[in-house]
Amino acid sequence: MRKFLFLSLLAGGLLAGNVAQAQTTQGTRVLGLSGGDFTFQSNGFSKSFSGTVIPSVGVFVADNLAVGAAVQLGYSSFKLKSLSNFRNNGLTIGLLPWLRYYLPSESRHRLFGELSAGGVYNRSRAWEDSFPNQRTSSDINLLAKAGLGYSYFITPAVGLEGLLSYQLNSGDKNTFGSGALGLNLGFRIYLPRN
Repeated sequence: MRKFLFLSLLAGGLLAGNVAQAQTTQGTRVLGLSGGDFTFQSNGFSKSFSGTVIPSVGVFVADNLAVGAAVQLGYSSFKLKSLSNFRNNGLTIGLLPWLRYYLPSESRHRLFGELSAGGVYNRSRAWEDSFPNQRTSSDINLLAKAGLGYSYFITPAVGLEGLLSYQLNSGDKNTFGSGALGLNLGFRIYLPRN
């Protein structure tokens, strides 16, 4: 009986290892959703909120190497609590092609590196209740990111992940540009080729 139990566990472990490796094999499609940069602050003088969500799709073109595209959607708002009630809202929409490489492993724990670059449209609108004029500005910038991440496969087809990345924006450093460090958390669904 013990020998049968041992062989069953060994076969299950080997099969689980092969399934874990199959998640990142050539032809596997991937769907993901992540978010980051969420902040909320409120005090007696002001209130602000910002956040970003990033849906993405991709395919493994080789074992452990995936390419795809992500849509970056960001929103921010700021309100100054005063007699004039100054407000500022911002919207960000971007398309970022990405390249991701997973370190080969048979484990549920996987490390990866990711590069992405693309265009981002930024729109900002500011106004005050006491003045009817609105100030609106918009521009398109290049956004490039390089990061390291970690995935934990909770099932053979679903991974929870975190990505720490450094990003550069081509915008004016006084308004939107310069470099920043960001952390995104999310999940990915892996659809193997049938």
